[in-house]
Amino acid sequence: MNLPERPITILIAALGGEGGGVMADWLMEAATESGLPAQSTSIPGVAQRTGATTYYLEIYPVGKADLGGREPVLSLTPSPGNVDIMVASELVEAGRAMQNGYVSPERTTLIASTHRIYATVEKMQMADGRFDSDKVLAAGRQLAKNAVLFDMRKLAQESGTVINAVLFGAMAGSGVLPVSREACEGAIRKAGRGAEASLSSQRRRNARRSCTKLRRSLPSG
Repeated sequence: MNLPERPITILIAALGGEGGGVMADWLMEAATESGLPAQSTSIPGVAQRTGATTYYLEIYPVGKADLGGREPVLSLTPSPGNVDIMVASELVEAGRAMQNGYVSPERTTLIASTHRIYATVEKMQMADGRFDSDKVLAAGRQLAKNAVLFDMRKLAQESGTVINAVLFGAMAGSGVLPVSREACEGAIRKAGRGAEASLSSQRRRNARRSCTKLRRSLPSG
């Protein structure tokens, strides 16, 4: 059996109070229940809009039962150019990820909400200090192998849940995770609290056609 050379790498950037840690736990539960070796780490941020909390996961896409007692070596930190799935709960957080090199046209599926929560530096300006959202969107469409971009906060509000459920649904529906949608739904149910609202947002996201999916590599030369 030819084994994959590397795990699936997932980097999540979420703001305080958006349930990024819960989403990372859902992913770990789905991977564990699917029998896949997985590992997660996190870097705490702050609860206000001066930074983000990031979560990094690696999931090896072959079941432990098929590894013959061997264990893959998983990393604790992401590296630029080596992220398969970049998830951002707000548009400028996606921009930060691209600026730091975590989105590449050869590898990365970018899943990000297009809504804005203004950063402190934007609010401090005497005039209009807002970042240009169109530039971030254009960069995402150009730099990512696959970009899934839509207003996830709006869908979360319509479903009576938190944005982490919509982000998780977008990942499950994108086909890039090495775990099934059923495993993802099972992880949410096992968590218990707010499960039905979270599952509802997942299903509504998968039924909608308002999201943008683009596959475009950087132009040569």
